[in-house]
Amino acid sequence: MLLVTGLVLVVSCAVVEPPPGGPVDYTPPHLVSAYPDSGTTSLGEVSVLRFTFSEKMDRANAFSWLYFFPDQRIRKTKWHGAMEAEIFLENPLPADTLIIVEIAGAMRDAHKVKNRQSHRFPLATTDTIASGTLAGVLLFEDGPLDNGVVELYSLQPDSVAYYRRPIIRRTVTDAQGVYRFNWLPIPSGPFLVRAFKDDDSNLRPGENDPQRLLADTLTVDQITGVASAGVMTLYPVNTPGTLFADPFEAPLHSGSVMAWAMAISDADTGYFPEPVRAGQEQFSFLYPDSGGVINEVAPGNNRVIAFVDMDRDSSFSAIPDTILSSNSISQADSVLWYLEPWIVLEDISLEPGLSTDFKLPAWTDSLTAWTKPEPVLPDSLGAALEDSLLIDLMEAPSEEP
Repeated sequence: MLLVTGLVLVVSCAVVEPPPGGPVDYTPPHLVSAYPDSGTTSLGEVSVLRFTFSEKMDRANAFSWLYFFPDQRIRKTKWHGAMEAEIFLENPLPADTLIIVEIAGAMRDAHKVKNRQSHRFPLATTDTIASGTLAGVLLFEDGPLDNGVVELYSLQPDSVAYYRRPIIRRTVTDAQGVYRFNWLPIPSGPFLVRAFKDDDSNLRPGENDPQRLLADTLTVDQITGVASAGVMTLYPVNTPGTLFADPFEAPLHSGSVMAWAMAISDADTGYFPEPVRAGQEQFSFLYPDSGGVINEVAPGNNRVIAFVDMDRDSSFSAIPDTILSSNSISQADSVLWYLEPWIVLEDISLEPGLSTDFKLPAWTDSLTAWTKPEPVLPDSLGAALEDSLLIDLMEAPSEEP
């Protein structure tokens, strides 16, 4: 049996198993050989695969550590002496197909030491293996991400979300953050690329694992046989991002345009406008001719509320109708109140640590009527008034019958 091409090889036949009372085993296991071997072509009806490891393993079912692209159903796993795993498939490998075999890095030896790196290799029931590649670099904050996971999805002309489709390929980054998908057809695509940080090496994104979908689709070029994904950076899931406003149509009323971003939660029922004092939100200035920037925006789904600061108090306010027109003269008891002119833009998606652009919709001439709330007396003052009223009642002379 040939050794698996590109995998770490064993330099000794010794089994990594410390004698009683000896040193603790810190050596991770690795794959020694596989049948069929890496790069084998023109396979017939193969329904059994065998893997030999460098030491005794935690004899887990292959469901937890062995994957195929495209997916193949595993019927059972049989271990021989804890070092050789025999995998029985439900059906033989499909005809005229390139199959990528993947062994997860979370696989452990008999002493619970993890195989730190996942491995993958091609098998083919065709007579050739495609040579197209797609490569890129993955960073985490300011440095390369080692052992980050990158997934490849096919972009289909339908409404099914990409993450509900089968993964075409999966790979991991090296110590320099470089990843590469090999054995792709030439030409092929378009593809979508998703990456995530995988601290537990189980090849699955956790709820708090930094992850990102590359914004662009990629195609393996027919002439070069290559697609470049460039550099992609991941950030912790709670890292704020930035919103950039495009130039927009000037409002109908005079005053500076200000705006703030509001995170949209799962329980959100829509935006209800009400005054917001300075200091309650981080207001930013927006300019019709050049746009503007809203910093420190929570990642996820957001809305942007913009308003015209007509009373120049740097907050979203209710204003009297006397401000709306210089020719308007109202008595104190007949003043009408309105919210400053405002517009809202919904569903702006922002990934952690990144930025995105938005454009405000056109302003309208309508105003939102606002009922000015009555002043509320402080509790201490209210209690004093009640005490005073009670004293007056007690000291009042009683009427003679």
